[in-house]
Amino acid sequence: MNLYPLSAFDFFNKLKIHFSNSIDTACEQIHGACKGTGTDEKTLVNVLGPLSPNDRSLIAYRYEQLYKTPLRDLVKSETSGDFGYLLQLICMSVPHAEAYVLYHAMKGAGTKEINVLKKAFAELYGTDLSAMASSDLSGDFRQIVTIALHETHQGHSTLPLTKSKPLEDAEKIYRAGEGERGTHEGTIIKTLLASSPKRLKKIETIYVERHNHGLARVIENEFSGSSARALAFHVNVGLDPWNTLADLIHDAMDGIGTNETALSAAIVRYHPYMHKIQLAYEHKNKTSLRDRVRGDTSGPYQELLLHALLNLLWSCDRLGAM
Repeated sequence: MNLYPLSAFDFFNKLKIHFSNSIDTACEQIHGACKGTGTDEKTLVNVLGPLSPNDRSLIAYRYEQLYKTPLRDLVKSETSGDFGYLLQLICMSVPHAEAYVLYHAMKGAGTKEINVLKKAFAELYGTDLSAMASSDLSGDFRQIVTIALHETHQGHSTLPLTKSKPLEDAEKIYRAGEGERGTHEGTIIKTLLASSPKRLKKIETIYVERHNHGLARVIENEFSGSSARALAFHVNVGLDPWNTLADLIHDAMDGIGTNETALSAAIVRYHPYMHKIQLAYEHKNKTSLRDRVRGDTSGPYQELLLHALLNLLWSCDRLGAM
């Protein structure tokens, strides 16, 4: 699952980026909307809401070049509440947005993406992401997060995916869990996090064949709390990504009150795959995601979310670089 646009890698690898006139025009519109007394929220929604992840990143980089201030800082000073939070995420590059969410979550992906995320985190907060995770988290959950920040999916290897390796991993998980007295949590964590979606599917099939149940029950029996939720999410995204992400968004709006922070973070992070997620959501819940958002949110926040969900062709940049 490729969540980071090409511009994010170009920026953090310090490659020269050439911006189109449309990117400059969008920056001028944003600047004008925040200039003087009062903020033109409608213009901000209309300009930023429909953008692809790549265009959002390009505008974030270009705005700071043109006006010598980070776009996020401008938006933070001009807006507030759930609308302001979502708008801040949208007007940052994807790795910066993820760093922002992680930082505030701890205070209260593939190897290339992890490296870019670490650089973005250090740039925004002047501290190492791994070190902060080690100091602010505890137990198995800390181990899961720190391993995730260092682990390379075996699926990214150039070596062929052989039948024996997933079998070996399935039995390693069994022996580390229900196959012995006591649980070797570290072995299960490392094996699962090192596995690409393709490998996870093979491990799941083998585990079911040999032990009559899947990895979900292993996690449920051997872990609890945040650790269980984190591992289950990793495995479920590998096995059934679109339904899992549809459930993530649904849960943010389920029950009494909407978790706007979780909803905003999910929409921004999984932007490139929102078309597939929306199809899965409608199939599972018999209503469209846009209709659910319309019923559970209101005001400028709702309008911004609906603009984001309206643009289904995330792979086709609307503005782009030259």
